[in-house]
Amino acid sequence: MPAKRDVPAHESGIAPPPYTAPLGPWASYTFAARPVFATMSAYQHIEIVDLAAFGALGRAYRLDGRFMASLADAHICHECMVHPLLLAHGNVERVLVLGGGDGGSACEVLRHVGVREVVVAELDPQVPSAILQHMPALADGAFDDPCTTLVIGDARNLVDAALARGERFDAVIFDLTEADTPNAPAAALHDAAFFAKVRELLSPRGGIALQLGAPWFEADHVRRMLDALRSVFACVQPMTTYVPLYGTQWALAFASDSLDVRGSIVNTLPEALQRLRHYSPSRHAALFDIPPELTSVLDGGARHLVTR
Repeated sequence: MPAKRDVPAHESGIAPPPYTAPLGPWASYTFAARPVFATMSAYQHIEIVDLAAFGALGRAYRLDGRFMASLADAHICHECMVHPLLLAHGNVERVLVLGGGDGGSACEVLRHVGVREVVVAELDPQVPSAILQHMPALADGAFDDPCTTLVIGDARNLVDAALARGERFDAVIFDLTEADTPNAPAAALHDAAFFAKVRELLSPRGGIALQLGAPWFEADHVRRMLDALRSVFACVQPMTTYVPLYGTQWALAFASDSLDVRGSIVNTLPEALQRLRHYSPSRHAALFDIPPELTSVLDGGARHLVTR
């Protein structure tokens, strides 16, 4: 078996070929990249490439032609999805990660010392296999932690089975491919019907975090996602941040019936979170400060909180 590597083995001096990815229905962007690995799984095309623009941390992976994460900036989305939600709750013990086959979200969840169980529901077994072989730093040992359980299969089936058993989770992280087309593998996991099921899976103070997409280039898609969330949850709070790999301002959201994630600002992070690279208490308010030009898409106002 070849040795696991997170960085290019050598520089050939040959100009890398372009890799173009969609940025909404009317735009795209391109990186020069050297191919490392590619396979067609039962669900999607998986590619791992080295991006010259990001230097030594330029290894990234793509699913069906969309860039998912790179070693250089994967922490941005993972930190933003996980830490504001878990800190707002304050006593998270059980977390469900839908998707998350690269291990990045699970890695961030495990930084919280009170967490005793993380369940990662990944549809495609070849995603964690490829990532652990070619980009092991993304998971950083998360799948080896005894608190982590990796479940291979459809997240809808996992949620249904958990509801039937009466299970509850304090937080649910949607670390999934954005579903902007009806045939995307995760499309059925981003509608009001599925959000309602996940709501029933939450403990009384529980909440969810998910990625919305690019509000500048996918405005209709982002609005549909928010409308679906607001039809189910009492409080839906979007945030934005810039993600270099995605080439644009990126939107995420938190939804709950009782948690005010935006208003829950800690003054000092716990010791285990002191080395975060993107999220911090000093940046918390800025992340939730929706620019005026995006309010028509994101509507930064929080809805009335109802305690269940």
